[in-house]
Amino acid sequence: MDHYEQTLLAYHKKHRLFEKGDRLVIGVSGGIDSMVLLHFLSKKRHQLGVHLTAVHIDHMLRGEQSAEDRRFVEQQCQLWEVPCESFAVPIPAILAENGGNTQSVCREERYRVFDQVMEKTESTILITAHHADDQLETILMEGMRGSLHKGAFGMRIKRPFGGGMLVRPQLAVTKAEIAQYAELNKVPYREDPSNASDTYTRNRIRKTIGPAMAQENPRASLHFSELAEQLNEDATFLQQLAEQTLKELLLSDKELRISAESFRSQPSALQKRMVLLLLNYLYDDKRVLITSHLVEQVRELLQSSSGTVFLHLPQNYMMTRQYDQVSFEKPREYLECQRADIGHVWSPPVLGSRYRIVPVGEEPEVENAVFWYFQSEETDFTLRGREPGDRILLAGMNQAKKLARLMIDEKIPSYQRDNWPIIVAGTHRVLLVPGLRIAACLSRTKRPEDNRVLVEQCIDYAK
Repeated sequence: MDHYEQTLLAYHKKHRLFEKGDRLVIGVSGGIDSMVLLHFLSKKRHQLGVHLTAVHIDHMLRGEQSAEDRRFVEQQCQLWEVPCESFAVPIPAILAENGGNTQSVCREERYRVFDQVMEKTESTILITAHHADDQLETILMEGMRGSLHKGAFGMRIKRPFGGGMLVRPQLAVTKAEIAQYAELNKVPYREDPSNASDTYTRNRIRKTIGPAMAQENPRASLHFSELAEQLNEDATFLQQLAEQTLKELLLSDKELRISAESFRSQPSALQKRMVLLLLNYLYDDKRVLITSHLVEQVRELLQSSSGTVFLHLPQNYMMTRQYDQVSFEKPREYLECQRADIGHVWSPPVLGSRYRIVPVGEEPEVENAVFWYFQSEETDFTLRGREPGDRILLAGMNQAKKLARLMIDEKIPSYQRDNWPIIVAGTHRVLLVPGLRIAACLSRTKRPEDNRVLVEQCIDYAK
């Protein structure tokens, strides 16, 4: 038994990468890394007691060359008696329609297909061919970008994926050891020319920094892989503790609200992880780059309970600290307010409701409606967006308040303020700012002088 086999079997035993009887799906590009791992697993599948399915994805980026890769993988799987599922995914067409980064789109499509095949084959383990040199490159890239992903250091040996786990058995070996196995066992493979391109950051690291570190210490990538393993074991414990602590500190089960003082009472190591958890809960698996700088910004704002502070987060999300109370909020739906005469017909839908103004005594018989009575000499009533100079007289105030100031006080994001709907009588007499405030002249109870009624009907339940 050669060094590669001994190392992978020992690694499997140490980490219990999978169990006897498990069904495994392995991603196979046709390159040396995945072909060696496929050869090893196909040879050891009976000893390991597992079922194996290979998956190849042609991204259709290299024409006939990538089609040949697909045929090559299919033929080798047939030769090694491994079931193979191969797919052609039109990445150029997807990019033309939706845009995006080529590598990111390829990765998303790959893992989407992997998930489908796992479900089809009732598999619980996805195997990828990442090795120790890949781990080193990943750590260096994350360090240069200052990016964090749920507190992980580099790639994890195992992580949840779909309905099962993603497992990386080759993190215990280097590229050189993989190449040595391929030579000893005469494992065929194909090279993707894009791996040599200097276009991608990973390739530049692979061609420059990696070899320089290997020159200083040939086992450098293995040491980094072992370091990642140790740090991630510690991180797993701290992550579980942070999750439990944050659950106890959250002030609401439905909202992301926390006391700054209670947050500050926690150790620094937990604070950083709780901020990451809050941001990941907020974005709910959206592809948002959470940097260490952003985490530190949030953490710094939680170190005080004085005054009111806002922090604009990526994708128009918002963190608000009002004295000790801190909340993290998703952006409200962007509003496009269409100008409409509501003195004769219903308005278009606005924030889940529609509006109409009629003379008192002509109230429509509708369900789920609120009636606001008022006196007006104007005969024109309009739903429109906010305009410069608009003001509203609120109950208990002697002077009308600028809507611009009202929007700020109500914490409406700046990108929504101009299009926020308002209802006016005549030219500038603001009656209602839907979802926010009503003018002092409106009353739910009809008064002798009232001659108009503003009808607000919730259309979510309208018949």
